[in-house]
Amino acid sequence: MGLALVPILIRISLRTRNRGIDSLAANIADAFVVLAWLSGAILISINTWKNKLRMKYLDAPKDTLYYGVPEDLSGHLLYVSWISLFFIYISLWAAKAAFLAFYYSIFSLQGRQARIALAAGSIFTAATFLEHMFLIAFWCSPVSSNWSPPPGEHLCSAVHSMSSVTLSTFTNIATDLVILSIPISTLLSTRLGKTERAGVAFIFLMGSVSIIAALIRFITLKLVQSTPRASITHTIDVWALVEIVSSILAICLPSLRTFVRRHRHTSGTHRLGSRPSSGTASASRSSDEAVKNSDIEEIGYSERADG
Repeated sequence: MGLALVPILIRISLRTRNRGIDSLAANIADAFVVLAWLSGAILISINTWKNKLRMKYLDAPKDTLYYGVPEDLSGHLLYVSWISLFFIYISLWAAKAAFLAFYYSIFSLQGRQARIALAAGSIFTAATFLEHMFLIAFWCSPVSSNWSPPPGEHLCSAVHSMSSVTLSTFTNIATDLVILSIPISTLLSTRLGKTERAGVAFIFLMGSVSIIAALIRFITLKLVQSTPRASITHTIDVWALVEIVSSILAICLPSLRTFVRRHRHTSGTHRLGSRPSSGTASASRSSDEAVKNSDIEEIGYSERADG
């Protein structure tokens, strides 16, 4: 998650400097990005605690352990593991919500059709989020069988059932495709030049990152589904984190692109330092204006066009 924190800080820093194109939707997008990171950080903290607890008993006789710890500790460990599942999907769907808010800040002025698409996408995303919350909470009955199954029965978990995982994966991907279709359909309805076509490809790249990560996680779980639950938990956690980080990086890609442009313009200005002061000042003003225009083009070009 440290990798994902860097682009978040860059994003917030750039947004702070560009107050002229500030909006409620953009602020909400930032809040969802932070929520996605915090939920991922909580997930990592829980997994770190679980791994440290298991490491204490690496040398203990296997027949005295259950889920890698003494049986009297296993119930608490499994309960915390079940709670951690909620943070996986809170983080993933917070990133999706950040995309929707980001698109709203750009496309809300593009007309009624764009607003309807945004509303429909938001409703569908909220519905699939609730589906995942209910899936984790109520896939197993009674709920306590997630950490303390009735006598004679096995542990149950939504993330260890391929039926549940399949449903989760494909609704996850469907949500990404719905969100991805919003900017593409809006941009393709207008006449596009070379730069705009590159923008469409860039947006598609942003959305496809999390889709690829979700598919890899599904394939990995499919390959190891016959492995005992305790042995594949780490695999589930790792690929969940890969998907979370890739989603956060995807929503922050526009800010990273703007940051690179800003850095290039700043470097160009410094190289002109040996020229006369009037020329340097003129170059500096031109550079600042270019960066400003670049930022506006990247974050809110539709507002500028309609204004």
